[in-house]
Amino acid sequence: MSEVRIENACGGSLLRILVEKPKGNVYTGDVMRAIDEQVDHAQQRGGLKLITLEGEGKDFSFGASVEEHTAQQVGAMLPVLRELVLRIRSSPIPVAALVQGRCLGGAFEVVLACHFLFATPSSQLGLPEIRLGVFPPAACALLPQRGGQALAERMILGGETLSGEELLRLGLVHRLLEEQSPWASFQAWFEAGPGSYSAAALREATRAVAHENLDALAASLERHERTYLDRLMRTFDANEGIRAFLERRSPHWRNS
Repeated sequence: MSEVRIENACGGSLLRILVEKPKGNVYTGDVMRAIDEQVDHAQQRGGLKLITLEGEGKDFSFGASVEEHTAQQVGAMLPVLRELVLRIRSSPIPVAALVQGRCLGGAFEVVLACHFLFATPSSQLGLPEIRLGVFPPAACALLPQRGGQALAERMILGGETLSGEELLRLGLVHRLLEEQSPWASFQAWFEAGPGSYSAAALREATRAVAHENLDALAASLERHERTYLDRLMRTFDANEGIRAFLERRSPHWRNS
């Protein structure tokens, strides 16, 4: 069964990409490739005005697969994340993330690539990688740009998880969704805004807004990825943190 479901909405002017992977809609490499493929295919639809990225159920996503962060697999996984981030950022059709419940780690990194971020007030967004002895390379490139340096340091170095309401006040969340009817509240925004605009104008405006930063983002993503693989994964603590999580125990740090 596919772990990514596609739905057309609003008369075909909106495409919904929903991750439905029990438990927790974990972003495996296969899930990220499937999202990438759907965003790519969507570019051929002339009347499409917006793409949404959603999670089925009460949580958006628990994050990227920790199993794929082991030393044996992470070198294959990180380029998949990088390509998805660049696919979304370079999409001339704007992409909106609709977040409810938990949105953590690699899934939050993908959300940071989206042009719009909507969240319910009680949703929990965070980057807990530092607790596992690693760091989120894509977020290191995206979050200072999207939310500012202070917020990036708070979430990446401090490992803080913040609510949708808090991130609205800090400017990262575009608008809050209603807790009991998130889709309905988003649809009302879409129909009053982008749904009433020219698809051609939206695409040209999205290209123009994103163009100046794409080359710098690609270089930054690749640089952080190389640091992660060539330096971080050679430390004892990075490997210990991942092992400890998978073995459901506390890590024993050597600080090296």
